[in-house]
Amino acid sequence: MKIVCRLLQFSHLSFRFKTYNTLNLHARDRLRYGLQCYNRVPIICYSNLSDHDVKKRTEELTDCFMEARELMQDAQESMNTVYFSEDMQEASKAVAETIKLYEKFLKELNENQKKEVTRTIGLKMAELRAQYSAMEEELKAD
Repeated sequence: MKIVCRLLQFSHLSFRFKTYNTLNLHARDRLRYGLQCYNRVPIICYSNLSDHDVKKRTEELTDCFMEARELMQDAQESMNTVYFSEDMQEASKAVAETIKLYEKFLKELNENQKKEVTRTIGLKMAELRAQYSAMEEELKAD
């Protein structure tokens, strides 16, 4: 951090003494190198989502989970009927979309928020994956 402050002072002085064009090249190079050293903090640790937004999106994911589970139940009930293939397509699309939204949501969160969301709905998503894979295995067995 001292390097960055000193470079900014150097840049300011060079501008003040009207030698900005020549001396600023050295300052810019040093600043660029300094930023490369300090820019190694993982960006994923920071989140722009407030707690209210996290709660709202968690509720939306819970609703998607419930809908996907209902579609899977409909597909299981319509097994060995004409409507099964359509119900199974809808269920697989809903499950894939729900899991995709969940994983995308986790990537947007910081570590504390990620732990909270995983604790809240992580088991539901794992259950959804397990039920869907069991349903696929049952179809392969038949």
